[in-house]
Amino acid sequence: METGRLLLRPWTDADLPVLASFSLDPVLMRHFGKTELLDDSVERLERMERFRRELGYSFMAVVRKEDGAIIGNCGLKPITLPPEVLPGARADDVEIGWLFRQDCWGKGYALEAASAAMAWGLELAPRVIAITAETNAPSWGLMERLGMRRLDGWDFEHPEVPEGHFARRHVAYGKERG
Repeated sequence: METGRLLLRPWTDADLPVLASFSLDPVLMRHFGKTELLDDSVERLERMERFRRELGYSFMAVVRKEDGAIIGNCGLKPITLPPEVLPGARADDVEIGWLFRQDCWGKGYALEAASAAMAWGLELAPRVIAITAETNAPSWGLMERLGMRRLDGWDFEHPEVPEGHFARRHVAYGKERG
């Protein structure tokens, strides 16, 4: 997938150091409720490759065309939270997500990449869902700029975020095709 300034492509084994740098950045991970910063990049790469192989979509490396640097992660994945956490989710929903290096914030890269991923998602599924910590205003602000709306009654306590952590409470946004 290509936009004016960006190329979204599958992650490769050669990208593992960059992918790992995201997991090890405490600022990037603070809204994910990570109390320990662990390099889970091999597992994430395998999961993204499995989604791409089996479903035809996954989160992808976001490469800045200008210099070839990987500046983020953006794309689609199936809903992986159990139905008791997201009871309104349907089997045909896809989830959109993104994560960008701190030095790339405020430059429109996330909106550019996520807009392309959203268009792709709405070709694949009747509804695209996004979740984030309620405290992550930049993320849900991007969801709103993408035309998503907050889904009433979908707020939840994320089961993978420790109790008492400021980012445990999550919100869900959605956008329907058409």
